Amino acid sequence: MSQERGARRIRGIAAGAAAVISMLSAVLMFGYNPFQDNLGTLAAPVPAVARWNAMPLAWLLNAATPKNNVAGCSTPATCIQQSLTAGFTTWTNALVSGQSLTDVSTQFSGSSTLTMPVFDDCQNVIGFSDTTSSDFSTGTIAFTEVATVTRQSGTTGTFQYQCSNGASKVCNFDDCVADADMEFNPSVNFTTAASPPDNTFSLQSVVTHEEGHMLGLDHSGIGHTIMFPYGDSTAAGQQTQLAPDDAIGISFLYPTADFGTATGVVSGHVTLSGSGIFGAHVVAVNANTGDAVIDGLTTPDGSYRLTGVPPGLYYVLALPLAGSSDSGVLSMDNFSGWECGYADSACANAPQNPTSYTGRYH
Repeated sequence: MSQERGARRIRGIAAGAAAVISMLSAVLMFGYNPFQDNLGTLAAPVPAVARWNAMPLAWLLNAATPKNNVAGCSTPATCIQQSLTAGFTTWTNALVSGQSLTDVSTQFSGSSTLTMPVFDDCQNVIGFSDTTSSDFSTGTIAFTEVATVTRQSGTTGTFQYQCSNGASKVCNFDDCVADADMEFNPSVNFTTAASPPDNTFSLQSVVTHEEGHMLGLDHSGIGHTIMFPYGDSTAAGQQTQLAPDDAIGISFLYPTADFGTATGVVSGHVTLSGSGIFGAHVVAVNANTGDAVIDGLTTPDGSYRLTGVPPGLYYVLALPLAGSSDSGVLSMDNFSGWECGYADSACANAPQNPTSYTGRYH
């Protein structure tokens, strides 16, 4: 039984004169699937990447399970926390070709009583108690709601923003993640056991995927990656270890000093009859092993740039996305951050293209 692992909602509020906290989804553009287009102010066609301003990322937990849908352990609250901690450890231990190239870190900061996301309180709460049916569309296993804050046009340097609880925060980038809340569908059965029973999802697999979103990553188009948008209740379809694309993604967002020298870039254009192809799915395949290493999507002019590629010889495979979820595995909808990525500031006048994509650049 395959189901969608991630969902997104878009919301926004004013946060003082300095910034706007906005609910935005992530974007897969290069291959490391982080945020690429938020309500940024950089001149097109340069995307802005949203990431946490500083580490460690602090997270809170509401381990209550009102529908008792987490099995496999005599003390579910303890095992839930252990699964979440193990998932974050998977990300902090990411290796690219055997090298540690990320300085991402996380910290458990205690319990919370929140039962649904509050996107502007700057507290990162993970829970299992959201029973609002509209929060979980059909087939959604879990979702992570991410809020970003963006530098105002014409300004430079560090800026401040206000959280709804009165806290004042700073951002040193053009876009920062300000808040991330994660909720698991109370109608889906999870287990902390190593071998999931039929029609039950490995909590370890799902939390690791959602934690990738919390850290700033979007979906990958490569199957059997942690950030692939679909999870499966069969043991073979439940991933708990990072694939190369996952490890490259987190290393790009939070790089060590060696990231730039230990990896490279693969770039080019996808064209048809002399015209650039927008929304092509581009995959770099290791020529020696045949492994799909990193992927991305082309921009409106057909260009692509895959950053963080380990040294080696690669073939580049360009594939069309499906017209809809009914006609293929992956469509533009699977990369939800592209919404409002290429239109004007009101998300109007979006370019026409074969994928029915709507969006805007900054």
